[in-house]
Amino acid sequence: MVTDTYELIKSLTEAKERIIDGYVKQGIELIEKTVSSNNISQANWVICNIIDAAKCEYLVEVLDSIGKIFDISVCGNVKRVISCYAKVGKYSEFVDIAINSIVNRGKKDQLDKVLNDVGNNGEFLYKLSLAYEKLHDLKKAQELRKKACDSGIPEACENINQVSTSYS
Repeated sequence: MVTDTYELIKSLTEAKERIIDGYVKQGIELIEKTVSSNNISQANWVICNIIDAAKCEYLVEVLDSIGKIFDISVCGNVKRVISCYAKVGKYSEFVDIAINSIVNRGKKDQLDKVLNDVGNNGEFLYKLSLAYEKLHDLKKAQELRKKACDSGIPEACENINQVSTSYS
């Protein structure tokens, strides 16, 4: 068992290093060969390390390819997922997972830090407005919803004056 754990750590560390060094496909292939339903609980740390250290384009490629096998919601730097997807101009279910994780932790400061990274991307602004609403910052939610509406997000326009107080 100890050697299995050692081999798992060794393989995942190598995969992470390949990804960080830009050999993303090789790193992904190694993770796919190494991680199974039997060891996923011991392997989840690797995705958190990749979130922390990989260039944004590499991180997005990894998550789009194999992200579903991991639980990114437990990663400490999950806000970086939002920033990286915004940087590459792409929205993903992983952004939703990251936002929900931040909301569930009650970390409004993490949302504040991510706001600069999303720019005027309407979809990101709208999703962040919903997150701020859940965290009871209705003023910020309304402001972001208006920006999202101005950026062409129809749902944001429909709800522009309806920031709910149902979360209180």
